[in-house]
Amino acid sequence: MEPPRPAPSAPRDELLELVHQVRQELILRDEAPTGAWIEETVEDLKAGRKPGWTYPAAEGGGLAFFTARGPDAFAHVHVPSGPDELGRARQLATALLEGLPSSVQSADVGFTGLRVEAERELLVELARRPGSRVIERACMERALVPTDGEAAPGIPPGTRLVPIRAVTVDALADLDWRAFRGTVDALLIGPEIAQYRRVLVALLGGEMGRFLDEASTALVESDPPRLAGAILSAERSPHRAVFLDFMVDPELQRRGYGRFLFRWGLRALWALGYERAGLWVTLSNEPARRLYERSGFVVTARAAIYRWERGGGAPQPHSAA
Repeated sequence: MEPPRPAPSAPRDELLELVHQVRQELILRDEAPTGAWIEETVEDLKAGRKPGWTYPAAEGGGLAFFTARGPDAFAHVHVPSGPDELGRARQLATALLEGLPSSVQSADVGFTGLRVEAERELLVELARRPGSRVIERACMERALVPTDGEAAPGIPPGTRLVPIRAVTVDALADLDWRAFRGTVDALLIGPEIAQYRRVLVALLGGEMGRFLDEASTALVESDPPRLAGAILSAERSPHRAVFLDFMVDPELQRRGYGRFLFRWGLRALWALGYERAGLWVTLSNEPARRLYERSGFVVTARAAIYRWERGGGAPQPHSAA
């Protein structure tokens, strides 16, 4: 099979169709970016600002691209299912990994389009590369029911709730970083607080769905004042909302803070009229999974992220919504 061609050489309409396909797949997985992401991605690919590689529709189609932020790269491989989809995906993933600049120390790669069997085979192959691992995640969901709207759960003694925007982004980023430090989830964001800050700015800015201030809050210990936890939510559709981020200070766990915030979040979504709530969780995050399962959430979709780290990079050590 011929290697894929650089994205700038592909016709604009072809790139537009492939990026549309990526977004449609991400919508089904509840991970779709908002705003002008499609148009901006096509323009960046065409101009070479976003490195990418493609196969034309006549050869089955396919697209791979990445964005580098300092030493970290975030990448995607999309291959429409069909004849030799594994071969196209293998070639695209190879072009992507070999196209990473030497300044990039790690890359997280997501996949869409492939049939489950082909994706699993590809991940097995990629995992043989030095510095590789596969991180499995699940989308969990359940219907909101009248009991979610019952009287608010008792707030833990010595704490109070404050509006999420009354807390600085820097304070939230510090809490997020400490809450997930040393976990697999931390690998997907990065080792620096600045990377958590960037993600939070995007969430609060509505880049992953209309941010719901009414269903987002922070829990603060009163004496002395200390940020103990937070939950952030967004709208996916008029009927469905998701928990984007859910964090508790690791030094303050086992005090019921997490259970309280989660029940508060469900009540807030019910009060706003949503019918269903969803979230993403890394399968290795067993404490979070148990909390969600006890709350009636069930797995509705799965996704794998391939992670590669350059030799000599940082050692490998959330609950994501």
